This record gives sequence, structure tokens and C-alpha cells, in this order.
Amino acid sequence: MRRIFIFLLLIAAMGQQGLNLHAQKPAPAQSQIYRWKDAKGKLYITTTPPPPGVKEMSLPPEQNKKAPELPKPLAKPGPVQLTAPPNQPLTESQRGFWELLAQNLGDARVKGDRTELEAAADRIFNDSFWGNGLWVLPALPLASLLLLVLLGWLLASRMKGAAKVLVMLLFVLLGFGAAQGTLARFVYKTQVQRLTGNLMLLELNLGGGKSLSPDHKEALDDRLRALDEGTRATSLPWKYILEASAMKQTLRQMVVDP
Repeated sequence: MRRIFIFLLLIAAMGQQGLNLHAQKPAPAQSQIYRWKDAKGKLYITTTPPPPGVKEMSLPPEQNKKAPELPKPLAKPGPVQLTAPPNQPLTESQRGFWELLAQNLGDARVKGDRTELEAAADRIFNDSFWGNGLWVLPALPLASLLLLVLLGWLLASRMKGAAKVLVMLLFVLLGFGAAQGTLARFVYKTQVQRLTGNLMLLELNLGGGKSLSPDHKEALDDRLRALDEGTRATSLPWKYILEASAMKQTLRQMVVDP
């Protein structure tokens, strides 16, 4: 029994020594690859050296060893430093409006978000026409019209026949004329002045380092002049409305693609 036990110990020791030698055995070196052509131009790729006198060609670089690099995301712009013309002081509410708008413009340009850029242009337009309480100004021409119609009705109520109709018609026409003059002077003019200031601010704060091209600036100036012509009391009542609609579309285009 003792001899059998000693025999088993010897076998185990020999097996352990074999495993150690196998673990210490170096891995086979990678074979050299040769790329060459024979006299007829036939290409060979072998693991043995080419025949004497054959010019060895270098192997092309190995492909796809590295995973393809993903495009780096665009950096999010930092806090916006609002730029304002020196001769155009801003109120606190105006500065807050433009700082937020310039930040939104910069973010939208980084994302390539056309919808947000168009929405920013609409906010500029709406602020120019109705912001800071301008929405109450149409009450002035309406009050002028009602006042003259009421005055005409009081005078016509004391008359009879054709004179009554003529007086009433005269005061209605005077009311519409006064309403148009008041609308042009106190509403349209104010809106154009506000829009002019906002366009100056927009030109300096387009976001994403963008600046207005000379052609686009000229197009906006032309629209602004046409809009200003619509503020004349002698202009057709719908001229200003049509020019305002055209200005809104042009403003959208310029904000999206300065």
C-alpha cells in the first residue's frame, strides 16, 4: 500500500511540472507576410520570402482595427452677452426679452432647428407690433370713429328728411377719415419705429456668430421703407397690412438664413 501511495505522488509531481513548462512556453510569433509580383505582373501574398530579384511591395495598412469615431456633439453656447446699439438704451424688460431671444437663437442654430428659428422671428415681429402695451393703441382710432358717429347722430336727430341722411353720412365719413389718420399716426408709426429698433438689435444678436449679409440687409431695409410708406394717412387702408405680412415672411427668411 505504501509503495502505491509513493507511486501516485511521483505521477502527480510529474504532471504538475509538465503544466508549468506548458504555461512558460512562449506564444508563436506572428508569421511575416510578403506581397510581391512576378515578371508577368501576377500578385502574390505569401508567408515565405519572394524569389531573389523580386522587388517586395509593402502591404496596405490594415483596416477597421479601430472602431469608427462618432461625431462629436456641438458644444452648447454659453451665456449670451447682449449687444445693443449705443444710441438705443433698453429697458429692463426689453433687455430680458432680447437676452432670452438671443440665447434661443444660438441654441437653435447649434441644433439646426428651423422651426425654433422661425418662431424666434415671429416673436420679434409680434413684440414690434404689439409688445409693451402697443395692443391697446387700436382703441384710439376706434374711439375717434365712434365719437364722430355719435356726434353726427346727435345732430341728425334734430333734422328731417334728406338733411338728416346727409349729415349722418358726412359724420360717418369724417369718422373713418379720423380713424385712419389716428391709426396711421399713433399705431402704424409706433409699430414701425419699434420694428426698426428691433431689427437693429437683431442684426447684432443673430446667434451662433451669424451676421446679416449685405443683400439680406438691403432686402429688409426695402421692406421697412415700404412699410413706412403704408403709415401715411393718404395710403390705402390695406397697404400697411399687406406690407406687414410681407415683412413677417422676409424676417423669417433672414433669421433662418442670414
